[in-house]
Amino acid sequence: MAPSIKKIVGTGEWRRILLWTSWMLNMLMNFIYLVLAFATCTNIVQAFGGLDIEFNNQAWHAPIAACAMGGVMVFVFNLFSCFILLRKSINKSGPGFGYGFIMAMCFVMAFFTLLCGLVTSGFTSTVQTELATLSKWSKYDTGAYIGTTIFSLICAFMYMVFFIVLVIFQGGIMKQTGLYDPAQDEKRKLEMMYMAAAQAQFQVQQPGVNGMQGPSI
Repeated sequence: MAPSIKKIVGTGEWRRILLWTSWMLNMLMNFIYLVLAFATCTNIVQAFGGLDIEFNNQAWHAPIAACAMGGVMVFVFNLFSCFILLRKSINKSGPGFGYGFIMAMCFVMAFFTLLCGLVTSGFTSTVQTELATLSKWSKYDTGAYIGTTIFSLICAFMYMVFFIVLVIFQGGIMKQTGLYDPAQDEKRKLEMMYMAAAQAQFQVQQPGVNGMQGPSI
């Protein structure tokens, strides 16, 4: 009974729980941002065309693009990361490309959502002073716009946290979720064993060689 309990405790199951917990928290923040971003994008498109101000209407393409592309990229990341993690966890096969892809995209998404938040935050005062005067724009639309900016920054923070989790627990998480190649793992172990054996043999033979050179002098 004791060995089995020790084996269960030593499996590192907590690493996989941490991975999926981090992913779920990140996905929850992403979902809220996704809804707010697409709602804000639609509201701006419907409202800014009625403006008759000196402010160039083409400048509104910036917050529209930030909301639209931010929502699309967040959706794509969650779709691919969920597919990769589920497939690797179930099949327990494949190299580390999927794991590396998630890490790289997570790092990029942290700065991408940060950029989207900075773009929309730059238009907050204009939204409150110009769009708020239109009949098509309500106070709830202003709240959704501000919420989009806030959650884009929150998502940037969550992506960076998720990236750090992936980096710190890379070895344990890869083994628990199957995000590694067993053949390559065994190959590396054999290579390290052969290198250690060769080094030990060289150290044993070295004193003999020195001893043969001494008397000849």
